Amino acid sequence: MNAKGEPSRAGLRKAGDADLHPSTPHVGPEDSPLLRKGLNTADAVGAPDRDKLVDLGVQVPKSLRKLVRAEAKRRGITVDQLVAEALRDRTVR
Repeated sequence: MNAKGEPSRAGLRKAGDADLHPSTPHVGPEDSPLLRKGLNTADAVGAPDRDKLVDLGVQVPKSLRKLVRAEAKRRGITVDQLVAEALRDRTVR
């Protein structure tokens, strides 16, 4: 209770590390270069140099798969790289 007889609200104070996500590893005073304070939860860990790769399951006709494999081989890249390039060219404007 406080001086006015009201219940204390000590539990509602902002914690000192409230700007870091709970799953972010604790760092000492030296602060890791991967951690950035003051940003939202998704930004607590620094972004890598390139986008994280994720699986994309897509069903295509066998004939198209054959053409994509041949084009990737002709260019000397993987099918994944060719498809990612095609998607990027088609969607980023």
